[in-house]
Amino acid sequence: MVVTGEEELAICVCGQSNHWPLCDASHHTLGGEGPEIIALDKEKTYLLCQCHRSKNAPFCDGSHERI
Repeated sequence: MVVTGEEELAICVCGQSNHWPLCDASHHTLGGEGPEIIALDKEKTYLLCQCHRSKNAPFCDGSHERI
């Protein structure tokens, strides 16, 4: 997932979001912890992991290429 122009992201830590790695507030109805807020530089582009294998979560480290 490519992210640009954002100053912060709410990253899901409860594992219940339908839009993982982003929080969709599922923790409010299903229980679980709230999101981790990550500060970003809005001038940079970031790649977010969606395969759950990155060792640098929530950022992609290319682990999906070794599957």
